[in-house]
Amino acid sequence: MLDKVGSPAEDGSLDEAGSREEAGSVDEADSVNEADSADVAGSVDEADSADEAGSVDEAGSSLGARLRRRQIDEQSARSTTDGLAPAVPRQRDPATVPGDIGAAIETLGEQNPAAAQLLCLCAVLHKAPVPVDVFTRSLGRLPRPLGGVAPFQFNRLVAALVEPGLARRGADGLLVPEPVRTAVRDDLGEAASAVCRSYAGELVAAAVPDEVEASTSWPRWAALAPHLIASDAAHSTDQALRTAACRLVESLLHRGKARPARTIAAELHRGWRDVLGSDHPDTLRCAHELSRALIAAGALLPARKLLDDTVDRLVTRLGSSHPQTRVAAETRRGVLIRMGGMPRPDGARPKAAHRRRKQS
Repeated sequence: MLDKVGSPAEDGSLDEAGSREEAGSVDEADSVNEADSADVAGSVDEADSADEAGSVDEAGSSLGARLRRRQIDEQSARSTTDGLAPAVPRQRDPATVPGDIGAAIETLGEQNPAAAQLLCLCAVLHKAPVPVDVFTRSLGRLPRPLGGVAPFQFNRLVAALVEPGLARRGADGLLVPEPVRTAVRDDLGEAASAVCRSYAGELVAAAVPDEVEASTSWPRWAALAPHLIASDAAHSTDQALRTAACRLVESLLHRGKARPARTIAAELHRGWRDVLGSDHPDTLRCAHELSRALIAAGALLPARKLLDDTVDRLVTRLGSSHPQTRVAAETRRGVLIRMGGMPRPDGARPKAAHRRRKQS
């Protein structure tokens, strides 16, 4: 009976205990699973965040590396070209001078008369490059067909000269090779060359700067100086060209170029004295500039003799109150002071300072 009574009780206790154990194990398993899932989720989140951070760091590092490499390349390129002129883009090599220049000039005259006129003007000027704006700013002064060309169409004319090798265009302007210049002048003859030279001189005179003292204008004067001389300003009847030539001498004096100023002024004075006469205002103005060049060169005695003659002629021609006469008289006064003093009112010649000291 005890076995019967005990067995059910035992079975019930066992079932209850089993159920308790199962419930505990289930709860424990659930807690373990929850902990494991939380750990896994945390590890996954950490791994994802670590991957994202790593990818961001990697992207940032790669971008920074690229920027650093670019800066290094720029610095190395700058260091290699330091002190040198900026690189010039590669351009097509200029065409060579044609073998038969006469045939090329004849073909140009038939196909493009305006370009042929432009070539003639360049040929009678100096062999130095001619600034392009010398032509474009004064096309209306020229006869047709070149005089009827609009400034924006001028590049077509230049291309018509450059392509067959009759001219070259650079940063300083148009440059005609010497064989082409000689062939064009021979083809023109003396009379036609003189006509072209007169038109060319008119263009150059219109292109000179307004200032002679400002240093910003000196490069322009230097570029136009050979063309002013090549325009035969010394024998020109063009008032504007003569004025431009005189101002060229003034600009040279302001730049401290006494020797070229003296050479150019002497040539101009000699030519204008033959063409215009010794008493012409332009001749007298050039004589004054020549005397200034002589003074700058240290030749005081020739400068004084020239100024004495110039002032006397200016007083006779323009009057003593004329501004040009006053300027020349003031220049002469400065020369006399440098040579030993001003003349006395009675006309007697003053004694030198060392003689006065010796007598006293």
